[in-house]
Amino acid sequence: MNLRLSKLAITLLALGISANAAAEQQTELSSQTFANFSNIQQSDVSVPIEGWEFDLKRFYLDLNHQFNETWSAVITTDVQWRRQADPTDVWFRHAYVERKIGDDKKLWLGVAPLPWIDYVARKVGYRYVDPSINPMEGFAGPTDLGVHFYQKGEQFSYGASVVTGGGFKKPTVGDSADVEAYAAWHATANWDVAVGIYTGSRAQDKDEANKLNTAERFNASVNYQSKQWRFGVEYVHSNNWNQVATPIEDAKSGCGSWVSYRYAPKYSVFLRYDTSNPSRRLNPSLEKDYIQAGWDWKATSYLTVAFVAKHKEQTSATVDRDSNEFGVWTMWNF
Repeated sequence: MNLRLSKLAITLLALGISANAAAEQQTELSSQTFANFSNIQQSDVSVPIEGWEFDLKRFYLDLNHQFNETWSAVITTDVQWRRQADPTDVWFRHAYVERKIGDDKKLWLGVAPLPWIDYVARKVGYRYVDPSINPMEGFAGPTDLGVHFYQKGEQFSYGASVVTGGGFKKPTVGDSADVEAYAAWHATANWDVAVGIYTGSRAQDKDEANKLNTAERFNASVNYQSKQWRFGVEYVHSNNWNQVATPIEDAKSGCGSWVSYRYAPKYSVFLRYDTSNPSRRLNPSLEKDYIQAGWDWKATSYLTVAFVAKHKEQTSATVDRDSNEFGVWTMWNF
């Protein structure tokens, strides 16, 4: 109980930080908090995390400074405190300078969003409930240190990043740079067809480790988005994502689908289904499934509330376990 109260106290403190911050001219300080209170029931788990618990899924503190019309800087800190776990270190999720090039191009230098995750997360939505299939199932990370370029047009948009591959939680540098890129065709005002690629070492070839394989990932999505509806499907396949410095090769793939309907300005319902094969070569019978259903209410300009039910299942030749979760999820913006 003391742990739960401590987590609740820290979350309430986090929610109030931005309200008392004095903003300087051309500088904005804001925060975003993802928190939930939910019940989990599990089967065939050696150390279950069952019952009602409070989670501080994310606390972001954002600093945005505008130097002039073309140059700006962004810093975002990230903290997480999940049930029955210690709070994480303070991560720098974003730490970059931005150079605007005309009205449709941007150059980012530093720890910044990667092209594909940033694109598809905006299409799926409801990030405060769960991230898209890529970060949730370990196919990709959201940000990385490097050079990032984006162009957004009426018919085509694209982006490319040259990065370290180490991610933002524990930044590391390998012997070579990684590349991620995406391109989207805006077929109509609502329909998109998009593809993304990644290739590199993911900083697994650092120090004495030799690069024996190349980490590769391919993404594709067809999606629709309007003021009321959003739906789509995404496919992802990766090779040797965690096997760069080992002689053993593996691959994994997955498919995510989603639909949501905003039936009133402040209310929506949403449904999502993901399925993945985490080890296609080493453990081909292993399969993971995820179902999410919920009702979303934009209570105020700074608070969004959702009542959500989730089901997770993991099966293989030797494993059959599942997890059910339901409760209240919230997003606070200040």
